[in-house]
Amino acid sequence: MKNYQIFVMSILLSAGMMTGCSHDDEMAKEPEIVTPSQEEMKNNDDPQVNTEDNTELTRTIELTEEQKSAVGKNNDFAFNYYRQLAQLSDLKDKSFVTSPLSVTYAMGMLNDGAKGATAEEITKMLGFEGGSSKDVNELCMKLIKEAPMVDEKVVLKLADCIVTNYGTDLYEQYQKNMADYYKSEVFNMDFAQRSTIDFINDWCDKQTEGMIKDIIDELSPEARIVLMNAIYFRAVWSGKFSEENTKYEPFTAEDGQVKQVAMMHKEDAVEYTNNNIYSTIGLPYGNGKNWRMYVLLPNAGKTVADVLVGLTNNSWSKNVERMFGQKIDVKLPRFKTESELGLNDVIRSLGAPKIFSGKADFSAMSSERIFVSLIKQKAAIEVSEEGTEASAVTIVKMDTATGGDVSTPTFHADHPFVYMIQEASSGAIFFIGTYQGK
Repeated sequence: MKNYQIFVMSILLSAGMMTGCSHDDEMAKEPEIVTPSQEEMKNNDDPQVNTEDNTELTRTIELTEEQKSAVGKNNDFAFNYYRQLAQLSDLKDKSFVTSPLSVTYAMGMLNDGAKGATAEEITKMLGFEGGSSKDVNELCMKLIKEAPMVDEKVVLKLADCIVTNYGTDLYEQYQKNMADYYKSEVFNMDFAQRSTIDFINDWCDKQTEGMIKDIIDELSPEARIVLMNAIYFRAVWSGKFSEENTKYEPFTAEDGQVKQVAMMHKEDAVEYTNNNIYSTIGLPYGNGKNWRMYVLLPNAGKTVADVLVGLTNNSWSKNVERMFGQKIDVKLPRFKTESELGLNDVIRSLGAPKIFSGKADFSAMSSERIFVSLIKQKAAIEVSEEGTEASAVTIVKMDTATGGDVSTPTFHADHPFVYMIQEASSGAIFFIGTYQGK
């Protein structure tokens, strides 16, 4: 009788957004740049976005050239992944949020137990082609250690946990790597007991401050391993929106339907740029230096799909470099989005189909022949006048095989838009989302 084994891996992240898609040549096509005039630049030199109470210590994440390159390639994975999600039939014309970095952590832990072609597919998909699981591990470890220290006004918590069933052993080297790179705790429990499910859900509930309460409903008798990584992000805007200025205003969906949404409003000095496809603002958090929510608003006649087509790490980095500070009339919906996303087909299409087959090689993790049967993510984000709170959970389940006088520009997000949360010193994208007004 076959000895069936299930391996569940969970990752929880908290912050604010994300993105992803295919590798067609047209994807690399960059939008035409619309640059400000010299007079505009002179009259609108970058203002100090956060000018008060800026005495708290702000640190930067120091990366090697190899790590900087890895972040850039992993951001390409993030954009490709998000584009693929946006093309799913059940997500078209709907608001959703996801964390590409959560997927990176989940696949990184999975990759540490993989060998041969299985490992090569995962490392290539994540943007580490030619590298190894150690390269993925070291970047994840860097963010775990240093990202929470970037800004004292921003709350970022990261935690990892491994729960194994009685009688199940992980290889010693794999356990050591999980402890060294992911700071993972290990618990051995009886999966036949309801208390184990409660322990797993309670751990996730605690690590995400109640945003993700339920990850699993049951553990079958064949289940053997649960891996979880939790990241929680909460931050206030450097310049808050006043609740007094929030009013219900019309929001026009891409199908032409109009609904009333709670629209926040302020005139403030923010980073801004535009091109022939979309306009972008950067809304800073905390001390205003490293954490940003970027909002990408399609121009008249353009759609969210048009915005996503040309997004690569290179085109996005150039877009950020072009941003300059000026006074902007900003309107942004107050919203809350929760998503539950099945990712098997997305991960297959991005270049890692082998992990789902009986030919998968996870022999660096366990002596059992195991393969991935399910990858799923839950994510949530809440954007208000105060700031942003967000989290994500990725689950991988495995079974056995056999200025001046210029007028104030407007940025009224009264139609669907893309948003993301990014940390500037590392360049890492934590979350990406689309708001469709529903």
